[in-house]
Amino acid sequence: MNRDVPKFHKPVFLKWKNKLGSVDNLQEFFERWLFVQVSGVLFGGKTGELLIVRKGFFNMPLDSCLGHVGSFCVSWGLQYKMLVMTGHSLKFIVYREDAVNLRLKRASKRILHCRLRYPFGLNAKTFLHELANRWQESGRIPHEIGIALGYPLKDVWGFMGLNSFRCNGSCGWQIFGNPEPSIKTRARYEDARRKAESLLQAA
Repeated sequence: MNRDVPKFHKPVFLKWKNKLGSVDNLQEFFERWLFVQVSGVLFGGKTGELLIVRKGFFNMPLDSCLGHVGSFCVSWGLQYKMLVMTGHSLKFIVYREDAVNLRLKRASKRILHCRLRYPFGLNAKTFLHELANRWQESGRIPHEIGIALGYPLKDVWGFMGLNSFRCNGSCGWQIFGNPEPSIKTRARYEDARRKAESLLQAA
């Protein structure tokens, strides 16, 4: 077992890897792809990951892709929420429910409820449900999804023009205010991806 894997993930990884030995090739390829895409959530403390799967991806029907997402999430103790589904693509988030709940508690209530008009008493499921409705109705991704994607809240609000911080560069997303925590967060996510890729090469 690769020593980069957190000890508490080793049994889960072994069980998941063994499961892949009994599924068809397309599901195996798809779940391995998912493993890398959501590596920040698995190993980097990231709250969630937004993914887009287009028609014909891995030569699979979209409903098959969705079934494999569910299988992967069960293996790793994650949740997923379909945000926008069309005949051409799936847009969904894979996330940790407890982590999204914590982020919502830390988010500015003035911004979330008074400015953005989200209902009070939000939790991960109700927030993502409301966000999905807004995306589907407007045809545009609501930028507050950054709350559930693990971006620093100062950067989420800054990008939306809801705080007074000025833009100080980018690290995969635009940085507002002090860049140091944003850069450290990005480095943690990148390190998680390297760990996931290393694991798959060794598996």
